[in-house]
Amino acid sequence: MRYILGLPTDHVESIDQFGTSHAIAEMATIAEDLGYSGVFVTDHPAPPKPFLDTGGHHTLDPMITLAAAATVTTKIQLLTNLYIVAYRNPLLVAKMVASLDNLSLGRLILGVGAGYLKEEFQAAGVDFENRGQLLNDHLEIMKQAWTGNPISTKGHNFEANEIISLPTPIYRTDSSSPPIWVGGNSKNALERVARFGEGWIPMATPKGMEKFVKTTAITDMAALAKRINDLMEIWDRYGKKGKPCISIEPWDAGRFGSRKWDSQKYLERVEELSEMGVTHIPVMLSSIGREYEATRSEFLESVNEYAQFVRI
Repeated sequence: MRYILGLPTDHVESIDQFGTSHAIAEMATIAEDLGYSGVFVTDHPAPPKPFLDTGGHHTLDPMITLAAAATVTTKIQLLTNLYIVAYRNPLLVAKMVASLDNLSLGRLILGVGAGYLKEEFQAAGVDFENRGQLLNDHLEIMKQAWTGNPISTKGHNFEANEIISLPTPIYRTDSSSPPIWVGGNSKNALERVARFGEGWIPMATPKGMEKFVKTTAITDMAALAKRINDLMEIWDRYGKKGKPCISIEPWDAGRFGSRKWDSQKYLERVEELSEMGVTHIPVMLSSIGREYEATRSEFLESVNEYAQFVRI
């Protein structure tokens, strides 16, 4: 099992602790030294107040944040978890992704999702109802742009005529793009994994949450196992080689160090998830969307203690 550490850069109220270049450098460097396989950040460019008032959160820009982490590390992967591509022009995203992929010498994993916040889509001037198709269209355009060949295409408020986008991403023998991991539990999301990607980021959905994030419910291990089986059937139908990466945490064992933390159950869940085909655990040690009073030093103590606990 591999572990990807979530950087608490959503806590912009503590920007001096978690959001400066020095802070990001220190957290990413220590994560690499301890053996975490990567770090990840989230994406909310324009979160509405009602979302923030009910547990939502801010973010730093994902690409800029991961660039800061890339410049002080050499091994860890850099994951967007999740990047809402449809908020942006696909050619601009293609450029940002290729730039970060080159800057990091091929360590970027582009985690993408269709999105769920209608108000954020409206703020970005993007069609919310067709967000799934928009994501598919954008990924297709981005993959074309990453070939370095001229492309001509039309989309929402843009028209590209013989556009060439350089540099291309770092060369990979099995793909012309960085690994794409797709978030979401729906049949469309699973199809998107096989069509465009190399990995899947399922979302555990406690009762009622699936309606908020607008995806198929995964409330227990049996539901997750079923969706993994569904994914593998689609994966085989597309003729994909190997197996997809799958990233999900043991959501029902509590957050490390919290009152609901069950250490024995957590380890048991990690073993179960591994047997089911899960390859990565996203590790959130800070409280996302809620007040977080820890200092960076205290957060890093937890990062070290967690690494020892799971024996990274």
